[in-house]
Amino acid sequence: MKTETRLLRAEPANDKGFSSLAVPVTRASTIVFPTCDAFERRYEQFYDGYTYGLYGTPTSRTLEARISELYAAEYCLCLPSGQSATALALSALLKAGDRVLVPTSAYGSTRTFCTEVLASFGVEVALYDPTIASGIGALIDDRTRVVVVESPGSNTMEIQDIPAIVQAAHTSGGRVLADNTWASALHCNPLDLGADIVMEALSKHAGGHADVLIGALVTRDEVLFRRLKDVSRLMGLGVSADDASLVLRGLQTMPLRLEREGTSALTLAHWLAARPEVARVLHPALPGDPGHILWQRDFQGASGLFSVELAPQYQDCTSVFVDALRVFRIGASWGSTHSIVTPQLAFRLTAAPGSTPGKFIRFSIGLEPVEDLQADIEAALMGLSAGTMPGAQERAVDQREL
Repeated sequence: MKTETRLLRAEPANDKGFSSLAVPVTRASTIVFPTCDAFERRYEQFYDGYTYGLYGTPTSRTLEARISELYAAEYCLCLPSGQSATALALSALLKAGDRVLVPTSAYGSTRTFCTEVLASFGVEVALYDPTIASGIGALIDDRTRVVVVESPGSNTMEIQDIPAIVQAAHTSGGRVLADNTWASALHCNPLDLGADIVMEALSKHAGGHADVLIGALVTRDEVLFRRLKDVSRLMGLGVSADDASLVLRGLQTMPLRLEREGTSALTLAHWLAARPEVARVLHPALPGDPGHILWQRDFQGASGLFSVELAPQYQDCTSVFVDALRVFRIGASWGSTHSIVTPQLAFRLTAAPGSTPGKFIRFSIGLEPVEDLQADIEAALMGLSAGTMPGAQERAVDQREL
């Protein structure tokens, strides 16, 4: 055997006696088989074994097992992002002539995927008030296959009555897909509330460092899982072992990070609620929040994400207020160790002619000392009240990713 062949066929070193605390990063596209018969029968182990690197490696399967455990579920499928996970679930469960209900408070790309992509394929899309609760039954007909919930809404923070929505959907044979990214499995388990599938963007709290993109679908229903897995194969969706390893690392510190971020966020929310420059604070853990009672019933904690609305006289200064912040970084995601601020426009199903959409500021609280974050916000607010900031410039805001 020539040198080139020996190099290509070299076996890995013997790992007997080696044990590490870290999950190995197993990279692969091609997976090899010992015999022709094993190769020809490879799809017999498609759902729980290994056939091709795109469909799972020991590293990605370890991550899926960890997420399943967090949700007390049997099945998890990891995808390249939270949005791809949502799109896959909806594509797998809907066909032309079906109807899907989506809350107006849902992630912008979820709404847009439904209204622009699914609708073009003949799926009827109906947007509904997230606070509708059991009243959603009036919107469900015999063509309604999926009801999407996102509690709280990741911009305007409405808490949804998931058990009431589940009961109405299941009575008519529909499924409920729950976006649980705000809370994560540590603070809420929609499967326990009756949802059929949970989507969580692991890029946020689980990854935790703003350096990885992964989403997950979790279910306790084997038939649903196999349908999701089948469609993911046909769409060519998978995750790399390197990305999976980053999330596995992040999971180890997620409880500590969420506790720190949630505590700091609630401290800031209480403080901001008393500021004259602020019209209202949108945080479900605040006693005066419209969704507070439901939050107390269904959640075990709060994350570091909340929104505020400036007082009417400062509404036109929202952008310059954001630009005045020095500790917060401007961006569209959350759940990072770094604090992030995002200017927002509230989505409205209907609006009066000539009306202006409400402007919000969303804060994602990181691991910085809360005193530094409060001082940063206070300096920007004082600039507003002192009238020392330049006038806001009119500009179009693209809300598709928010």
